[in-house]
Amino acid sequence: MSEHSSDMSSALYPELTVPCGLGAALAREAARHGWGGEPAEPVEGFDPAVAACYHRGEAARFAVYATNADEREFRIEISRSSGWPWGAFGSTDDLALVAAILHAWRDGASTAQLRREWSLLAATPLDAAPPGRVVSTAWRLTLERSRTIRLGDAELAEALYAQPALRVFFPWPSHGQFSLLSSTADPFHAEVPRVVPRIDGLWNVVAPRSPQTPERLLGSGLSPREAAALVAANIPTGAGPAIEGGWPAGDGTT
Repeated sequence: MSEHSSDMSSALYPELTVPCGLGAALAREAARHGWGGEPAEPVEGFDPAVAACYHRGEAARFAVYATNADEREFRIEISRSSGWPWGAFGSTDDLALVAAILHAWRDGASTAQLRREWSLLAATPLDAAPPGRVVSTAWRLTLERSRTIRLGDAELAEALYAQPALRVFFPWPSHGQFSLLSSTADPFHAEVPRVVPRIDGLWNVVAPRSPQTPERLLGSGLSPREAAALVAANIPTGAGPAIEGGWPAGDGTT
């Protein structure tokens, strides 16, 4: 997922098989409704076939991504160019709907106005994820190095995702550590060992405390790949997949 290439399914995204991909497809949708606008600009790190962005002055940015290889999804990110980028985020399988939102934004609509007009838009990217796809969306944003989500060490994130058993947990990097949680919102719940950085650039793997056992070190001085493998080998029986929302009260929150 780190390549962000245009090697996507033509069955999922038939509109993107033409030259210039997503930007050209949005331009055609706009033209069908008589809407004009500046052409799309590239998004750094992404093939133009699957990502496009637009700017309104120097402060506002509208980006669209079609990087979900499993389901048809156009992901919208509307944000400021400076400061914390929360703005309006959404997900839809309807490219015409994306074009309509883009047209309103180009006409000067604020992110608050857009969220009121289109219920698919939310104030954060994870709030905008469709039901059942919060965890997969968080992983995709993490691996794409999106500026709209907490980011941990890139090599470690790739190594953790490379372990299929770990993909069902919610990625939560914080203060250099990388946790895999069993809930996607507060109250969070940690059952799986977390990965902790060392000053020498290597990693430790630490099992969380429980009512029965104290916190304990499982491995020390590990590479990202070694740390990920050790985490996967120590998933508690019955743990995961992560639930969407906070962990139920009284069930051992951490």
